[in-house]
Amino acid sequence: VCRSARVAPGLDIGSHPVSSFFLPAADAPEAMHRLVLAQCADCGTIQLAEPVPHAALKAPYDWLFAREPEEHLDGLVDRLCALPGLDRAGAIAGLTVKDDTTLERFRRRGFDRTWRVSLAGDLGVADPCANVETVQALTEPRRMARVAAAHGGPAELLIVRHVIEHAENLQAFVEGLAALVRPGGYVMIEAPDCTTSLGLNDYAMIWEEHSLYFTPATLRPILEWGGFERVFEALYPLPFENCMVLVARRSGSPRTPRPDPAGAAQAGLLPRYAAAFPGVTAGLRGTLEAARARGPLALFGAGHLACAFVNFHGLADLFDFVADDTPQKQGLFLPGARLPILPSEELVRRRVALALLALSIGNEDRVIARNAAFTEAGGEFRSIFAASPRSIRRNGG
Repeated sequence: VCRSARVAPGLDIGSHPVSSFFLPAADAPEAMHRLVLAQCADCGTIQLAEPVPHAALKAPYDWLFAREPEEHLDGLVDRLCALPGLDRAGAIAGLTVKDDTTLERFRRRGFDRTWRVSLAGDLGVADPCANVETVQALTEPRRMARVAAAHGGPAELLIVRHVIEHAENLQAFVEGLAALVRPGGYVMIEAPDCTTSLGLNDYAMIWEEHSLYFTPATLRPILEWGGFERVFEALYPLPFENCMVLVARRSGSPRTPRPDPAGAAQAGLLPRYAAAFPGVTAGLRGTLEAARARGPLALFGAGHLACAFVNFHGLADLFDFVADDTPQKQGLFLPGARLPILPSEELVRRRVALALLALSIGNEDRVIARNAAFTEAGGEFRSIFAASPRSIRRNGG
C-alpha cells in the first residue's frame, strides 16, 4: 500500500483450494494456493504475502453471487446526495454488479444519468463466470479512461462497493478509479472492517479472494494513489465485519499513500492474531470432539466461510457433511474438506446432534426458524463465529 519494504509474514495457514471450486467427487484433484498473511510495519496494512492470481479465482460456475450488507444504503445515499457540487445532471457510475442497488437509489432521488462498467460491453469479457476478480484486474487507468469516454465522460460520483480488498495491484486499481471520475468529482469506496475478527481471533476472516485486510486506519490513506483527498468516512456496525465507507474527492495530485499514524500503531495486530491461532485450533477440536460423542456433526452453509473454518483448523474429520439447500451445490463436495453437500433435511434423517452455522450471522435466526424440525428432534445449532451469541467457541473453542 505505502511501498514500504518492511512487510513481514505473520500467519502461515498452509495451502488450500479456492473455496468456490466445488468438487464433483470426493477424490477429485484440486489446485492449492499458499495463504500467508503479512503486515506492513510502516502503514500497518495486513495483506496476503502472495495474492492468489485472479485467473485462478474465476469460479467455473455462473450461479455464484455475493450478498453485501444494504441496511445502511438509504442513509448513505442521502448523505452522498448532499456532497458539495454534486449535480443531478451529472453522471453517477458504478464499478460492478454490487453497485446496482446503490445506483437504483440515486435514480429514485432524481439522478437520471447512471451507468455501470459492464464486463462484456466495456471490458470485452464474454465469460459469464467472470466476476469481481476479473473487474479488479482490469481496473487500470488507460482502460478505464476509454470506458469513461464511451459513457460520455468521467462520472461526478463513482460507487465502488466491496472490491478494493480484492485488488492485486492497488496502485493500478486506484489510478483506474481516478480515470472514471472527473476532476473535482467523488469516489465512494466500501470495504469490510477486519477489526472485530482480529480482536476475536476469528480466522474465517481470511479468504483467498481478499488480498488486503483493512481497518479504518489502514483504509484511510489508500486513495491518495489516485489524487483523491478524503471528504468523510463512516463505519456501519455489523456482527462479523463492520462496513467501512470512505468518500474522497479527486482534487489533489496522485502520490504514494502516506501512512496514517493510527495505522502504523496497529503493526502488532498480526503477530498477536497469529500467536493465538494454535490455541484456538486446539480449543475447537476439543469442543467438537466432545460434541461428536453425542452424535454426528454437520456444517450448515457450503461457502467460503465454511471452507475457512474447517480447512484452516483441520477439522474435516469431525464432520459428516455440509447442509446447504442451493440446488446447484447438491451432489458436490466442499473444497479441501471433501465433505458431501446435502440438503438440510438430512440433518433430521441422519440424526445430527450439532450443526455449526457457517453463514452470515445476520441470517442465523432465519435459518434456525426454517429448520425447526431439526431442533424439535433434539438437534442443536451453534455458530462458527466468535462474534455470534451462539458461538461454538463459548464452550472453550
